Amino acid sequence: MFNFAFNSLYEALYMNGHGLYVWSVVILVFISLLGFFIGYTVKIKKIKDKLNEPN
Repeated sequence: MFNFAFNSLYEALYMNGHGLYVWSVVILVFISLLGFFIGYTVKIKKIKDKLNEPN
């Protein structure tokens, strides 16, 4: 039914010696996206608060 590229979890993580590079890039991208999401969420909240200030 399924034809997996790897026979075990170890092979999927190791990736013939390239796993360290692949997974480090995946982690960096995830951290970057999370950072941007949190940063823009804070910016949006500040803008909303500024717009709702009584003058």
